[in-house]
Amino acid sequence: MPSIGPRDVLVRNMRTGICGTDISAFTKGGEALGIFPGGLIGHEFVSEVVEVGAEVRDPAIVPGLRVFVNASTSKRRGEGRSQLEITDSAGGLSQFISVQDAEIGYNLHPLPAHVSWDQAVLIEPFSVANRGANIAKPVPGERALVFGAGAVGLGALANLKAKGVEQVIVSDIVPSKLEVVRRLGGIPVDGREVDPIEFAKERFGVVTNFIDEERADVDIFIDSAGSPNAMSDYLRGGKPGSRMVLVALPPHSFEISQTAFVLQELSILTSLAYSNDDIAEVVRYLEERRYDPSPVITHHFSQEDVVEAFRTVIEKKDEAIKVVVDVHP
Repeated sequence: MPSIGPRDVLVRNMRTGICGTDISAFTKGGEALGIFPGGLIGHEFVSEVVEVGAEVRDPAIVPGLRVFVNASTSKRRGEGRSQLEITDSAGGLSQFISVQDAEIGYNLHPLPAHVSWDQAVLIEPFSVANRGANIAKPVPGERALVFGAGAVGLGALANLKAKGVEQVIVSDIVPSKLEVVRRLGGIPVDGREVDPIEFAKERFGVVTNFIDEERADVDIFIDSAGSPNAMSDYLRGGKPGSRMVLVALPPHSFEISQTAFVLQELSILTSLAYSNDDIAEVVRYLEERRYDPSPVITHHFSQEDVVEAFRTVIEKKDEAIKVVVDVHP
């Protein structure tokens, strides 16, 4: 049981999602990710406040408060740990952790009463997705194409629709994931069978660029999965003024013809993690029932079976989207 300082709170972790970062640490070692042997792991979690330090002045922070914890600000900076290490080793898979310098809107985000633990545990990946969507500066009525129907890609779909981008194609190669796309109101396309750019042209129509090439009438592209074809698809299908947001962190690189890029007036933007504003917006969407993210969860495991949970993510890629550990029942 961790001790807390006067400005800290002790929280009981309830649900924790397993992220690709956790899997990398599990399979390859976590030193490059700030996850060290003997340390803590887990950064997608929701919790309940158990104990409040004497100098925490906000009267809303009381035992029993249900919260999403911002892992990136869960510990104070300047004590020899980078923000990456603070985030990835926040301790979501531990039963109890301390949250330092506790403050609502900084590292604690209270949950609306009607939001379940299962819905709330998806706030983290949906906040990652929401930042990507916000980086694109969407305008209601625009159209989008998302590469990848994992938790972040599905979060991009849900958040774009909440912002008024109603027509969103999501490309993936796993039928069960494409079914969740349907459930969340997206337009699924199986990338093994159909070229997503040609599908977008047929669905949304085409526009011509400066050199009279036909391009899909899509305004926003988001790569949420590190698809090796996402950038080449954008280069051959993106219309002038469209935006590609890179959210995934794949190991591969790509080359771009600057001349072709300029002639087509394309834009590449990048999005990393999330801000508290992105989190607050997702919490608001949940409060307003703009979407129900729970279909993204495909598996639950008890904390005692956490190794099996990790193996499920690795070995059942065609079945698993978000695997959740019930740290406390």
